[in-house]
Formats: sequence, structure tokens, C-alpha cells
Amino acid sequence: MKGVPQGSGHEGEGPPRVVVAMSGGVDSSVAAALLKRQGLEVVGVTLRLQECNEAGGSRSCCGVDGVARARSVAGELGIAHYVLDSVREFEDQVLRPAWQDYAAGRTPSPCLLCNERIKFGLLLAWAKGIGVGHVATGHYARIEFEQAGAPVLLRGVDPNRDQSYFLSGLDREQLSSVLFPLGGMEKAAVRQMSRSLGLTTADTRDSQDACLVGPGQSFAEMLRERFSGAGKAGAIVDEAGTVLGRHNGLHHFTVGQRRGLAVPSRSRYWIKALNPENGTVVVTDRETHLYAQEFDVMGTNWLFPVAVGETLECEVKVRSTHPAVTAVVRPGDSDTAGVVVREPVRAVTPGQAAVFYRGPRVLGRGWIRAL
Repeated sequence: MKGVPQGSGHEGEGPPRVVVAMSGGVDSSVAAALLKRQGLEVVGVTLRLQECNEAGGSRSCCGVDGVARARSVAGELGIAHYVLDSVREFEDQVLRPAWQDYAAGRTPSPCLLCNERIKFGLLLAWAKGIGVGHVATGHYARIEFEQAGAPVLLRGVDPNRDQSYFLSGLDREQLSSVLFPLGGMEKAAVRQMSRSLGLTTADTRDSQDACLVGPGQSFAEMLRERFSGAGKAGAIVDEAGTVLGRHNGLHHFTVGQRRGLAVPSRSRYWIKALNPENGTVVVTDRETHLYAQEFDVMGTNWLFPVAVGETLECEVKVRSTHPAVTAVVRPGDSDTAGVVVREPVRAVTPGQAAVFYRGPRVLGRGWIRAL
């Protein structure tokens, strides 16, 4: 990995050191300021995730503009700042798996992969390689520790900004080395603190998925072009199997989608399922048929000990924007689990993360399998 500063190990007495992932936005800037105020020696690092000509404009947190803002804030705070070249790792560990999901008829969750593999995988390993034991970010989530020392991941106190869903794939070892300084704050207070400190990023707009795609682009189509993929064309059929039309790529669609079907009909249709074997898109004209009460997950990541066959009563979110609903989860063999929700949920989508909660506590997550 490129970008390791020389002579950056924590030698001698001095204050504890922490690496802060600085994206050039207001949240990471305030996180760095808070940690410095607490007396820690802060090292700012910006992850370069795309080549400069791929950055997608000034809103990109990993483009030239984001790096410049992060460097400016580091100067205002009087902390060191480095750029870690992570382009190849981001492509191999986040973008390529995302395209593989699309090609297989699933809807990927690239932000979860990025957190697990890049921000708290690659960056944490980099930090420990220079003798720094902790990485901090501007995420709105909290970590507390049980008496036995095990970390507990909690929702952020601001319900409108909580990002615990996107952090649910971190394991306990990673959580033990992570700091979330903003977890106990509301966004308005973070903005105000940034202004009171006179930081360059005080009024910077939040960038939604700017690391992934530029303005006016389709993420799925960008991935297809990047990896020279062949879009899986096929028929659009109703629930009885009647052909209503055709499409030129399965990757353009997701479960629950209504727009963009180009089906000549007076009825409104929603996508009910995607079949990667023959490229068929199954649609329904009854929105109630999008609801499911049972589904399975794979690749589970539990943040506390669980036993196969154990019954867990909890709440589950099947997308980041969906409300949590009451559920019963039964862990199975090979990192799988069965989920039964008390009330049916809409558009349970293969490839998305099902995240399990008990109150504010995150219990774990699994990847939704085909229904």
C-alpha cells in the first residue's frame, strides 16, 4: 500500500495517537477537531478511491476537491495529513463485487463493503502498521464496552443521521479499534461546532454516494462499462408468465422498482423478482405482492455469541431507509439464518443487508438471499 508516512510510529511517551479518515466533509472535520480537543495526537488520512479523471466532479469525497478540503482543514487544526492511495483495493474489494451482484440479479450494498473492507479494513491495517491503534470517522454511531471488554455497536443518538446500519458488518476486533466522536451528537450541533471553529468545511454539502458515481450516472451501468460486463437481457413477464416486453440488462432493475420498465400498459407494475439464469424480470400489478414475511440471510456477522437454532427476538431493517420491524431470527449452519417478521415488509431485496437490532444495540447483519 502506498502513502505510509515515514517515522510515524508512536514512540516515547507523548499523547495517544489516532488516525481520522478525512473525506473533506463537515463530519470528519469535526470528528478530528473533537479528538484533538480531547488531547489526542490526530493524524488525518484521506482515502483516494478513484483516479482523478474518474472522481465525478467537485462533490466527490475521494476526488481532488475532497482531498483539497481535507488538507485545508488539517492545516486549520494543525494536524498531519496524508493521502492513502486505495484505488486498486477499492476496485477489487468493493466495485468488482458490486458488479458481480448486479450480474447475478442482486442489488449490492457497496457502502457496507467499503466500511468493512476499506475504511475499517485497509485503513485500520495501515494505521496499525505505523503504530496507531485506533481509527476514527465521522459516522453517526456509538461504541460502548461491556464489563468483559467486548465492544457494543449502538445507533447514533440523532435518529435522522444514524449510520449504524452501514457499520453492522464490522467484527468485534474492528469495533475495538474504532472511534465515533459524533455518535452522541445531532447533525445541527456538528454544523454549529464547525462554524464556531471556522473550519473550511462548515457549510459543505453532504455527498450521497459520491465516492461511487458522478452526477447523472447510473452506478450499475458505470460498473458494467468498467468491467466490460455483458448486461443480461431478457423478457419482462407478469406473474402468470405472460411476456409484456423486453429489456437490455438485468442490472438496470431492483425489487420494488416501478419506474423505467417501459411496458406498454394502463396498469402500474412493480418489479417482484429478477431471474439471473434467463434474465427474466417478473413484475406484478399488485403492490401487496411485494411484501414478504419470511426470508433467509447468508454471510452473517454476529456481534455477540449465538448458537445454531437459537431463537432471537429482535428488530430488523431490510434497507437503510426502511423502518425496523419486529422479527424472530434463527441462526443456522454455515453463517446463515432464517428471519420471520411480525408484519410483512416491502421489497425484501437479494444482495441488501438485513441488520438486526435490540433497541439501540446492533446485534449483527446478514445478506438477504433470493426469496
